[in-house]
Amino acid sequence: MRNLVLTVLTLTLTTTFLFAQNIDFGVKAGLNYNFGGDLKEFIDDVGTNGEDIITGADNKAGYHVGFWMKAHFLGLYLRPEVIYTELNNTYVSQSSLSTDFKTKKLDIPILIGTKIIGPVHFYAGPSLQYILKSDFSRSEIENIDTKDFTVGLQIGTGVELGRLGIDVRWEKGFSNDLDGKFLTTDINVDNRPNQIVFGLSYRFNDRRR
Repeated sequence: MRNLVLTVLTLTLTTTFLFAQNIDFGVKAGLNYNFGGDLKEFIDDVGTNGEDIITGADNKAGYHVGFWMKAHFLGLYLRPEVIYTELNNTYVSQSSLSTDFKTKKLDIPILIGTKIIGPVHFYAGPSLQYILKSDFSRSEIENIDTKDFTVGLQIGTGVELGRLGIDVRWEKGFSNDLDGKFLTTDINVDNRPNQIVFGLSYRFNDRRR
């Protein structure tokens, strides 16, 4: 499935850029505020079966940096990005388990957008996510099982002011990808992205249109 998705996207991007009227490119950086990442403990002791649910986490913030390109065609644009993202969560459960959880990933949004009025534009599209590393700060949490490839959706809006761009987007992941074990407790972290992303971008090239 991953190879099929990547092949289709590669062909789509290649065709679009061949017929594009103009191509922009630049860099971007920003902040991520994640509303996902709920942690659940499934307790399986002798004579005890239960579930300790910790909804949400503290310090669910992170950052991103990367590159982008934009191909203009037929009043629309296609904007692929390659973004490195780090997210940090801190969990404290009812059973006094306290741990930091860090995720490092490579995001590849493929966005289709258009101008609404003046410098304001709207966009949406899939976001491919390759998990580089996910780990807890406590060494007692072991048997971490992760999926290294997931897919999500991004929807957002932005403003272009000359070479500078400011945008805000919502990102939602489609699949959970991490499980682990803490002593006799099974840990499940719903680390599907559900976040607001604020970005500042800079365009390198002169625009000739």
